[in-house]
Amino acid sequence: MSVLEINYKDKSEVEAFIASAKRDVSNYSKEYNGDRKIRKLQIGHRDNIQQGRKHVEAERITINFQKKIVQTAASFLFGEHPDITFTGTENEKAKKVLETFKANRINNKLYDFAEEVMSSTIAAFIFSKDEDQIKGRLYTHENGDFVPKYDPFGDLEAVVWQWSMEGYDNIWIFTKDYIYKYQGKDGELAYQKEESTTHAFGVIPVVFMEQKEPEWFDVKELIDRIEMIMSKLAGSNNYFAFPILKLKGETFKDKNGKEETLIDVSEDGKSLLLGYAVKEGQIVEADADFLRRDTGVDSIKLEMEYLKEMIFNISRTPNLSFDNVKGIGAISGRALKLMLQDAINKAKAKQNQYQITIERILNVISAGQGNKEKFDFDISFNLSLPDDLKEEIETLMDATGGQAIMSQETGIKLNPYTNDSDSEFEKIQKEEAQRSGYGLKKSEDE
Repeated sequence: MSVLEINYKDKSEVEAFIASAKRDVSNYSKEYNGDRKIRKLQIGHRDNIQQGRKHVEAERITINFQKKIVQTAASFLFGEHPDITFTGTENEKAKKVLETFKANRINNKLYDFAEEVMSSTIAAFIFSKDEDQIKGRLYTHENGDFVPKYDPFGDLEAVVWQWSMEGYDNIWIFTKDYIYKYQGKDGELAYQKEESTTHAFGVIPVVFMEQKEPEWFDVKELIDRIEMIMSKLAGSNNYFAFPILKLKGETFKDKNGKEETLIDVSEDGKSLLLGYAVKEGQIVEADADFLRRDTGVDSIKLEMEYLKEMIFNISRTPNLSFDNVKGIGAISGRALKLMLQDAINKAKAKQNQYQITIERILNVISAGQGNKEKFDFDISFNLSLPDDLKEEIETLMDATGGQAIMSQETGIKLNPYTNDSDSEFEKIQKEEAQRSGYGLKKSEDE
């Protein structure tokens, strides 16, 4: 059977398609949330230590670069909401589409959507219609698996959603006209003819996005290495960072004939009671002095620095930690953008994909409202970057030869501390008129 031709009412064909096309993204999600037993060289596979009767748990220090990389990339894209406007003439239908988009708080969900795609590699919005109200909900890997179905020409034909709830396994198949539903327990699914239904969208009411690998995929071994070094260093510190006592002494027999050491160590290991014994007429005393390890850890420090630098550079993530920026002083907006250029380029490379996703969301809403015509919406991304307003104004002043670049009225409107700019402008004009009148009167009196 070709996976390109499926009878959606045939359970065996549906299950065969899912088995052949479904991607297992569970490990990506586990790693993103701190699981370190996925690869053999990860800290989760470190063996514990047995020291005599004492069981010592190996140190496993998780440094979640994965979240740093993903959340930084998502913030550059959607830290500030994109601006969406209708490019045509005034149109009530297009206005209603944007109102529904806003009512569903899609803009607020785009950051979470991007974070999920960049970490687990897939996420989806599913739309439904209750009477005249359209609702869009964000679904992640925690809500089940999504499997896209394409036709021979590469166009999306259906989206399969496989999920479980309250002990029941479910499969829903969304096409442009119909939702096919399966349900069962313990893997024994059956087609639910009565539950399957048409929908009112006329297009597939699912908007999903996927990427091949998570954002940290190219630096995963570097992250494993730096976590392993930190874990071993922590374990080494447990043993050697504090002075260790080298102990010498004799044993003797107590009144019951049992051998005992001359050296008595308290439970916290910090204080010693040095005993003594008489052997063949001679006093034998316990002895103790300190052992210290070599403090030459320069090679470890050097490797850590190189690893961290490569992780940030290869993943195109800016490393603007306090230590990295505390000595650079005041920098211009242009210089700051050059420092962030890698991250900016990464965000711009992703804008095309996310613009298509937003356009699909708008088209699904529009189709659900019964619109037959296509509306053109302008989607403008606002990269989350600090502004250097002073530098911008100085540049404009230089370009105009030092002439004014905005009116007083415009400046008042841009003032963030002014609630009513028109009223404020009138007050300023009145005050200036009063000052002018006072100055003229004073001149006449003189």
